[in-house]
Amino acid sequence: MSQAEDLFCPWCQTEIVWDPEIGPETSCPHCYNDLGDYRSIQLTVKQTGQSIQFDEDEDEDDDMDEAELEAMDDEYEEGVQRLLDHQEEAPECTSCQSFMLLAGTRTSPDSFVPFVHQAIKKPLLSASHASQVYVCPSCFKVEHVLAEKDRVAMIELLKQHGKA
Repeated sequence: MSQAEDLFCPWCQTEIVWDPEIGPETSCPHCYNDLGDYRSIQLTVKQTGQSIQFDEDEDEDDDMDEAELEAMDDEYEEGVQRLLDHQEEAPECTSCQSFMLLAGTRTSPDSFVPFVHQAIKKPLLSASHASQVYVCPSCFKVEHVLAEKDRVAMIELLKQHGKA
């Protein structure tokens, strides 16, 4: 297999397999990001007195060689795996199917107004519900999942009104 055929998405780390007759993919079929060069620049901040200057680094390749980048990737993956090993739940990312990291708990914002369903005459969620916030370490998508206490309360509510 040639090096062009053996390609991994730099965003979601998914292996890209392409048909030799059609040619290489231009975007990842999993996360839909471009497979070409990263669209980023390296900036160096220099603070002189009251003003701050930004200088673009022209040669990114001179800063870090490939071995250093690979070592950084390995360290990142090991750090992610260490955190995943200690999580009770690790949902899959809906974009790239990587396991997501728990980032914290979010209580509902003050602007949440529960909808009262006519069939049960109660809202499914209270105004003070909480959700677990997960972040994908591959594509950095953020997702919210209803907290365990509020899941149980919603299940009980629906079970009570399912009997009626």
